[in-house]
Amino acid sequence: MSGAGKTTVCEEFSRSGFDIINCDMIAREVVEKDTPCLDEIKQKFGGEVITADGELDRKAMGNIVFNDKAKLLLLNNTIYPYITYEVIQRIERSDSGYVLLDAPTLFESGIDYICDGVVSVICDREISLKRIMARDGIDRKAAESRLKSQHGAEFYKSRSDFCIENNGDISALTDKAHRVIAQIKGEI
Repeated sequence: MSGAGKTTVCEEFSRSGFDIINCDMIAREVVEKDTPCLDEIKQKFGGEVITADGELDRKAMGNIVFNDKAKLLLLNNTIYPYITYEVIQRIERSDSGYVLLDAPTLFESGIDYICDGVVSVICDREISLKRIMARDGIDRKAAESRLKSQHGAEFYKSRSDFCIENNGDISALTDKAHRVIAQIKGEI
């Protein structure tokens, strides 16, 4: 859930010895120039989604998929297997006993099946809106548009083993994160 404090929670998990795998970063890496995933996207969507430099034209791709749910599904079904493969590779290479996936689309991608547990970070909608506006320097309408494209707090809460509600300050959030970390590590 955007604006809930996921980045802060990931930082606390990292400080506590967890390897953090940023799935958004992997999503960008798998579509870099000259990758098999980008080649597959080009085959399915045509050359108009590739820049003259041979990179993904994100704006052109966005114009196609955000107006057509079937094309968005096709894109996701093309990209998610590459992301999942890379995530699994990174988990296998991890020397930590604990790995946390920073995965905003965990459920949509279906990668939750490889997780031993799910931690979500949620907050009240109004708080989320204010945080998004402040963080990204956007107006309320743009922030509402972003939230509208995401699931609500109850969706995440109902699918999580641990749910951190962040309606307070940073100190309260880090305390909650450390309680969850201790539970996961079997310390409490």
